[in-house]
Amino acid sequence: MIRAALLTLAIAFGLATAGPAVAQKDAPALRRPAPPGASSHPAGNELECRNCHESKHQGVVQMYLGLGGRGTPMIPSHMFQVRVQCVACHTAAQEDAARAAITGRTFRPTEEACLGCHGEKYRGMLARWVETLGKMRGIVEPKLAAARLALGAADPKAPKPGRARALLDDADFNLKFVVLAKGVHNVFYAADLLKLSNTWTDEALAALGKPAVKSDDALVRGGYCAVLCHEQAGVKVPATVTFGAQKIPHAKHVAEFGAVCTACHSAEVHKAVTAKPATCTACHHSPANERCESCHRVQSAFYRGETKTSLAKVGPNVMVNVVGCTGCHDMAKKHSRQAVGEKCVGCHDAAYTSFLTEWTAGIDQDTAKTAAAVGRAEASVRGGRGTPEARALVKEARDALALVRKARPVHNPEAASALLEAARRKVEATGRSK
Repeated sequence: MIRAALLTLAIAFGLATAGPAVAQKDAPALRRPAPPGASSHPAGNELECRNCHESKHQGVVQMYLGLGGRGTPMIPSHMFQVRVQCVACHTAAQEDAARAAITGRTFRPTEEACLGCHGEKYRGMLARWVETLGKMRGIVEPKLAAARLALGAADPKAPKPGRARALLDDADFNLKFVVLAKGVHNVFYAADLLKLSNTWTDEALAALGKPAVKSDDALVRGGYCAVLCHEQAGVKVPATVTFGAQKIPHAKHVAEFGAVCTACHSAEVHKAVTAKPATCTACHHSPANERCESCHRVQSAFYRGETKTSLAKVGPNVMVNVVGCTGCHDMAKKHSRQAVGEKCVGCHDAAYTSFLTEWTAGIDQDTAKTAAAVGRAEASVRGGRGTPEARALVKEARDALALVRKARPVHNPEAASALLEAARRKVEATGRSK
């Protein structure tokens, strides 16, 4: 239904023909040219172009509408969404007036049309689109050619080559569609099609038991948003953004971590965020990522004895110089105590699994005992009751308990015990200060 509605709009815009093409054999007999000044299309006997010409520009129309490619949702061009017609961009006449009087006139796109609506900051944008799509094709085409060679050498009767062939056919179709339908008519749709071609080519090689062709394909994987538009238009990447309750170093993700735009943002809806907590976890908790401390700063500082607090002395964990985060945390598994215990056995004997259970159970009991004491102290000063000194002591006890809970006592048991003891002393002191 959506497709039909869009095609109807396209017809109204003059982007598509309303009826099917008529076969060449049905063309009318040739007529003698009309005398000068007479109409070339006499009333009641109009020439029908479709008698001789097949429907034109349908691939271009589909590209503009965001249809026709394989594997993507419909992504209409932003220009189409605001009802920009072909003639708004195609303003440069290819033929002079004398020639056009005989042959008709073709209008080419011109950058001046862009500048007329968007201003000088868009100068070079059209050329940037052409160049970027060309670079993306330059990444995908060699990979596709290599995959075709690998497929040709595979057993045609095996099931996996059959899947590889289907993947490569779809990848090849999208690549040709972008080229022949002129991807600049809908650059983000075209870029998404090339991204899929790149992915399918890698999957086809995997199905054939071959490694993916090594290349810098970050541009194709989804790094095209900035290159196609943002850089040229002078859009600045914010240093940080808020995602849920977390502040995210947005600029670092782009410039340092190699994250591509479409990992977190929609290719279909401009600026829309598609990332979920699982999106972050898939990257940050992958076995290949060992930069745990970039996010888990509180836990890291606690483990290294670098926590700034006057409530208790926080020294480093005894294992800090020999064991990193992934020495205890297996990123391929859920972070349960059982999973951590299994990592202990890699360095220690099997008895350490039960030791870890006893050890962490003791810390849990100590934390629960302290939490109960802090809760009673908070109740005693709630509503402005108690002296200012008592309320300050309760706050310090609450801060010590919160630090232990956030940093996780197992990362530094000695420091955790010292902080919990300090919290209990503060609570006891509130009774003496009332």
